[in-house]
Amino acid sequence: MQVIMFDRQSIFIHGMKISLQENIPEVDIYAVSQADELWRRLLEYPEALLILDGDMDKSFCSWLLQEKAQQFPLSHTVIVASDCQQAWLKESLAWNVQAIVPRDESVETFVQAINGAVCGLMCLPGGWTFNYESEKRGLEQLSHRQREILELLANGESNKEISRTLNISAGTVKAHLESLYRRLDVKNRTQAAMLFSAHELPSQVCSE
Repeated sequence: MQVIMFDRQSIFIHGMKISLQENIPEVDIYAVSQADELWRRLLEYPEALLILDGDMDKSFCSWLLQEKAQQFPLSHTVIVASDCQQAWLKESLAWNVQAIVPRDESVETFVQAINGAVCGLMCLPGGWTFNYESEKRGLEQLSHRQREILELLANGESNKEISRTLNISAGTVKAHLESLYRRLDVKNRTQAAMLFSAHELPSQVCSE
């Protein structure tokens, strides 16, 4: 198992290396501190798990995660953060993030999150579990047509492109979108697309 740690705290990296190697004997851990180093490692190990410092600038983290999701779609991420309730962290679930773990959690929790992420399971902060399951139920309650439209929307298609793809009028597309926005409790197409992308991940969730 290849793990890449992108963290600004060298002491944390050192401690995690020792702890993880004691608990996951087959793990190989590489530490990076720059995006260029991360891309080089991922070129070597495109399925490596990234453990990312979520306390860095949120704009940088969001850019990094989006770029990684596009360039290395087989690589999942575990985010480590001091404050796991930051709004941008929830948005990050759309970018191959499988787990969000408080920085002060136990080694056992980190091991659980890493092993789960490798298996495709999600591990979210305790307060998120209900919201995640509620959103998932909202998606499951969409009609077949609404789900088709939402999937095309998440793929970046405009209303006009969706109407051509599904051979329905642009007005019908707009009506379906307004209906599914209400059902999913989102305000716009960006939020709807992010929610859809997040829940296309495997649905098993572990609560910290």
